[in-house]
Amino acid sequence: MNLDFVKTPFTNNPSMVRLEGDAYNIYPSQDYLQQKKKELLLHKESLSGESELSKNKDLKNKVINYIEAENNISLEDLTLSVEEDFVVMHKGNMELVSVCFPSGWIPVKKLGTNLSSIHSPVADNEQLIKSSEKLSEYMCKQSVKRWVWTITTCPELSNFPGVIKPDVDKLEDLYFRVETQTSVPLDLETSLFFIKVEVIPLLSIWDIRILESINSMTNNVLIYKDLKQIKELLNTIN
Repeated sequence: MNLDFVKTPFTNNPSMVRLEGDAYNIYPSQDYLQQKKKELLLHKESLSGESELSKNKDLKNKVINYIEAENNISLEDLTLSVEEDFVVMHKGNMELVSVCFPSGWIPVKKLGTNLSSIHSPVADNEQLIKSSEKLSEYMCKQSVKRWVWTITTCPELSNFPGVIKPDVDKLEDLYFRVETQTSVPLDLETSLFFIKVEVIPLLSIWDIRILESINSMTNNVLIYKDLKQIKELLNTIN
């Protein structure tokens, strides 16, 4: 795995590159789709939905057209057409959501909210909040790609609120969790945002840059990402 997105000093500021290639996997993994089915059985009403504005504007149909899915399929079937999670932003607000593998948040509760509200729980978020409006506008003009990562003891793709994470014990039980986020314009007011979640045994991709970045995190970020004990373990080993 290319870890060039792991930066030191660490920052939550929006850092992205121009998207080259496909925004999503056009050949979806059956394993991912099975994992989505599992999560939908558990939390369907919390993971996917759309606002009245989305229904009135037929935003779901814009997604269907973009991925060339079957016309008029349900949001659940659309969810199971791609391995990535996805949301639709319209005039700066999240109006449609299909997120089976959230990182500690309940997707449908964010319907109708803007990026500033979505990013409000993030630690050290001042610059992220400040740039949210411009970022929303930019996403309707340009296809972009960015990454969000952490280290966790949980091997599951979903970190739905309430998930119990194993205790921090040994290096072999740690996982590198990364969200590859891509965004493409659908029209001048609407963008489609994909999230590909990967959870990989840390030892299989270990790089000293990961530790250097964690050591540069503020205490607020360490608490937000639940990395304080993990940081201590990694520094003990290294």
